[in-house]
Parts: sequence; structure tokens; C-alpha cells
Amino acid sequence: MKANLNLTFYLIAGLLFGLSANAQKTVIKKEALPANAQTFLKTHFGSKKPSYILEEKEFLSTEYNVQFDKQLEIEFDKKGNWKEVDGKNSRIPKSIIPKKIASYIKINFPKEKVTKIEIESSGYETKLSNGLELKFNLKEDFIKIDK
Repeated sequence: MKANLNLTFYLIAGLLFGLSANAQKTVIKKEALPANAQTFLKTHFGSKKPSYILEEKEFLSTEYNVQFDKQLEIEFDKKGNWKEVDGKNSRIPKSIIPKKIASYIKINFPKEKVTKIEIESSGYETKLSNGLELKFNLKEDFIKIDK
């Protein structure tokens, strides 16, 4: 009985891994992004054109990656909500950073620039030009510094 349970578990795990490993990546046009992503790009980047946009379809999810030159990458979820903006150690647009977080950084780290911001279910994580990573909750309150 236990052997059958283990076998079933491994078969299901293998199937799920196989399906997720077969992520399908397709280059798409800006107009094919969800409306939220299009609005985000227009708001924060105006008419600047991306180098490329990838749609990544996996078994149960779809994500979009927008690349501007070599210095900026944005990840969106299937609804077009931004998940991560990575400046690759270059400054990201201030307009992306929530006001309360921007204010905290300006007061406590006035010489540093935000080079990356990520939003997760537990809150925000920002990376500064000095390498420090700051964590904030969903209410944009500071939690801790990671190094």
C-alpha cells in the first residue's frame, strides 16, 4: 500500500514538473499585453519602446517579461499587474515606487537610488544602489533590512 502511494506521488510530481518544465516562451507585441501592463508601461515609460516582450505560458500560469535595453526588466502576472521591476543595478523610475516607501528611503538613505522593487503576497522588497535590501509590508511600512 505504501509503495503504491509513493509511486502515485512520484508520478504526479513528475507530471507536474514535466508540464512546468515545458514553459512556452513567445515574443509578443506591446499591444498583446494585458491592459494593466500596457497602462503601467505608458504611465512610467511613455513612448519608450521595449527591446522585446516575452509571454511565458506554463501549466497553470502566464507571465510577461518586458525588457528595455539591458538595464531594465519588468515582470507582470497574467492580469498585467507588475510583480518586479529590476534596473540591473541602475535606477528605476521613481514613479513606480509607492509614496510611503519612497519617503522612507529618501529620509533614511538620501544618497541611494532604488535599483529593484518586487511585490509579493507579504509585501514589498526593494534593493538600493548600495546593495541593501529593504523589506516593507503591504501597507508600505518598513519591516527590516537584508544584506
